[in-house]
Amino acid sequence: MIREIAQFIEDMTHGYFTIGVNLFVGYLPIQDQLSVPIPDRLAVVLENAGAEVEGQLPDYAGKLIQIWNRAQDFWEARDDAYAVYDVLHGASGWELPVLTSGEAYLAMAIDARSQPAPISQPDAQGYFVFSTNYIFRIESP
Repeated sequence: MIREIAQFIEDMTHGYFTIGVNLFVGYLPIQDQLSVPIPDRLAVVLENAGAEVEGQLPDYAGKLIQIWNRAQDFWEARDDAYAVYDVLHGASGWELPVLTSGEAYLAMAIDARSQPAPISQPDAQGYFVFSTNYIFRIESP
Protein backbone atom coordinates (compact mmCIF):
# COMPACT_ATOMS: atom_id res chain seq x y z
CA MET A 1 0.00 0.00 0.00
CA ILE A 2 2.92 2.39 0.63
CA ARG A 3 3.85 2.34 -3.08
CA GLU A 4 0.31 3.24 -4.07
CA ILE A 5 0.35 6.12 -1.58
CA ALA A 6 3.65 7.41 -3.02
CA GLN A 7 2.25 7.18 -6.55
CA PHE A 8 -0.82 9.10 -5.36
CA ILE A 9 1.47 11.85 -4.02
CA GLU A 10 3.36 11.99 -7.32
CA ASP A 11 0.09 12.20 -9.25
CA MET A 12 -1.48 14.82 -6.96
CA THR A 13 1.62 17.04 -7.03
CA HIS A 14 1.59 16.84 -10.84
CA GLY A 15 5.08 15.38 -11.01
CA TYR A 16 6.71 17.97 -8.75
CA PHE A 17 7.68 14.97 -6.65
CA THR A 18 8.75 12.02 -8.81
CA ILE A 19 9.35 8.55 -7.40
CA GLY A 20 13.02 7.61 -7.62
CA VAL A 21 14.10 11.18 -8.42
CA ASN A 22 13.09 13.35 -5.46
CA LEU A 23 10.40 11.16 -3.86
CA PHE A 24 11.55 7.99 -2.14
CA VAL A 25 9.46 5.16 -0.73
CA GLY A 26 10.18 3.20 2.43
CA TYR A 27 13.68 4.55 3.09
CA LEU A 28 16.12 7.29 2.13
CA PRO A 29 18.76 5.86 -0.20
CA ILE A 30 22.30 7.18 -0.59
CA GLN A 31 22.01 7.23 -4.38
CA ASP A 32 19.25 6.67 -6.91
CA GLN A 33 18.75 3.62 -9.14
CA LEU A 34 21.33 4.94 -11.63
CA SER A 35 23.99 5.38 -8.90
CA VAL A 36 23.53 9.15 -8.98
CA PRO A 37 23.63 10.87 -5.55
CA ILE A 38 20.14 11.82 -4.39
CA PRO A 39 19.17 15.50 -4.49
CA ASP A 40 19.32 17.80 -1.49
CA ARG A 41 15.64 18.67 -1.82
CA LEU A 42 13.39 15.62 -1.53
CA ALA A 43 10.53 13.80 0.18
CA VAL A 44 10.44 10.35 1.76
CA VAL A 45 7.28 8.30 2.39
CA LEU A 46 7.68 6.00 5.39
CA GLU A 47 5.51 3.40 7.05
CA ASN A 48 5.07 4.78 10.54
CA ALA A 49 3.54 1.67 12.10
CA GLY A 50 1.24 -1.19 11.24
CA ALA A 51 -2.26 -0.32 10.09
CA GLU A 52 -5.09 -0.30 12.59
CA VAL A 53 -7.81 -2.77 11.66
CA GLU A 54 -11.40 -3.27 12.69
CA GLY A 55 -12.78 -6.78 13.11
CA GLN A 56 -16.27 -5.71 12.07
CA LEU A 57 -14.92 -4.08 8.87
CA PRO A 58 -12.56 -6.65 7.30
CA ASP A 59 -11.74 -4.44 4.28
CA TYR A 60 -10.73 -1.42 6.41
CA ALA A 61 -7.21 -0.37 7.42
CA GLY A 62 -6.01 2.84 9.06
CA LYS A 63 -2.54 3.10 7.52
CA LEU A 64 -0.12 5.37 9.39
CA ILE A 65 2.32 7.17 7.08
CA GLN A 66 5.12 9.62 7.87
CA ILE A 67 6.47 11.99 5.24
CA TRP A 68 9.82 13.73 5.56
CA ASN A 69 10.62 16.78 3.46
CA ARG A 70 14.28 17.75 3.31
CA ALA A 71 16.17 20.70 1.81
CA GLN A 72 19.25 22.80 2.48
CA ASP A 73 17.00 25.83 2.93
CA PHE A 74 14.50 25.99 5.82
CA TRP A 75 11.79 27.66 3.72
CA GLU A 76 12.12 25.18 0.84
CA ALA A 77 11.72 22.23 3.22
CA ARG A 78 8.76 23.93 4.90
CA ASP A 79 7.10 24.88 1.59
CA ASP A 80 7.48 21.32 0.27
CA ALA A 81 6.01 19.86 3.47
CA TYR A 82 3.02 22.19 3.25
CA ALA A 83 2.56 21.45 -0.47
CA VAL A 84 2.09 17.77 0.37
CA TYR A 85 -0.02 18.63 3.43
CA ASP A 86 -2.33 20.82 1.34
CA VAL A 87 -2.85 17.97 -1.14
CA LEU A 88 -3.39 15.18 1.39
CA HIS A 89 -4.98 16.56 4.56
CA GLY A 90 -8.74 16.33 4.42
CA ALA A 91 -8.82 14.49 1.10
CA SER A 92 -11.51 11.83 0.84
CA GLY A 93 -13.01 9.45 -1.66
CA TRP A 94 -9.85 8.99 -3.74
CA GLU A 95 -8.98 5.74 -5.45
CA LEU A 96 -5.26 5.14 -5.07
CA PRO A 97 -3.44 4.25 -8.30
CA VAL A 98 -3.45 0.53 -9.10
CA LEU A 99 0.15 -0.61 -9.50
CA THR A 100 1.67 -3.88 -10.64
CA SER A 101 0.33 -5.73 -7.57
CA GLY A 102 -3.13 -5.17 -9.02
CA GLU A 103 -4.64 -4.31 -5.66
CA ALA A 104 -7.15 -1.45 -5.56
CA TYR A 105 -7.54 0.80 -2.54
CA LEU A 106 -10.05 3.54 -1.75
CA ALA A 107 -8.79 6.33 0.51
CA MET A 108 -12.02 7.06 2.36
CA ALA A 109 -10.29 9.84 4.30
CA ILE A 110 -6.75 11.15 4.67
CA ASP A 111 -5.97 13.14 7.79
CA ALA A 112 -2.76 14.69 9.05
CA ARG A 113 -2.09 13.96 12.71
CA SER A 114 -0.62 17.48 12.94
CA GLN A 115 0.69 20.19 10.67
CA PRO A 116 4.23 19.78 9.27
CA ALA A 117 6.87 20.34 11.94
CA PRO A 118 10.65 20.74 11.78
CA ILE A 119 12.61 17.81 13.21
CA SER A 120 16.09 19.12 12.42
CA GLN A 121 17.28 22.71 12.14
CA PRO A 122 19.64 21.83 10.49
CA ASP A 123 20.95 18.28 10.93
CA ALA A 124 24.65 17.33 10.91
CA GLN A 125 24.75 17.46 7.08
CA GLY A 126 23.17 20.92 6.98
CA TYR A 127 19.67 19.77 5.95
CA PHE A 128 16.40 21.07 7.31
CA VAL A 129 13.83 18.30 7.67
CA PHE A 130 10.09 18.60 8.26
CA SER A 131 7.94 15.65 9.28
CA THR A 132 4.21 15.12 8.95
CA ASN A 133 2.27 12.07 10.10
CA TYR A 134 -0.90 11.00 8.31
CA ILE A 135 -3.55 8.37 8.70
CA PHE A 136 -4.93 6.97 5.47
CA ARG A 137 -8.32 5.41 6.19
CA ILE A 138 -8.28 2.79 3.46
CA GLU A 139 -10.85 0.34 2.20
CA SER A 140 -10.24 -2.45 -0.27
CA PRO A 141 -13.20 -2.21 -2.65
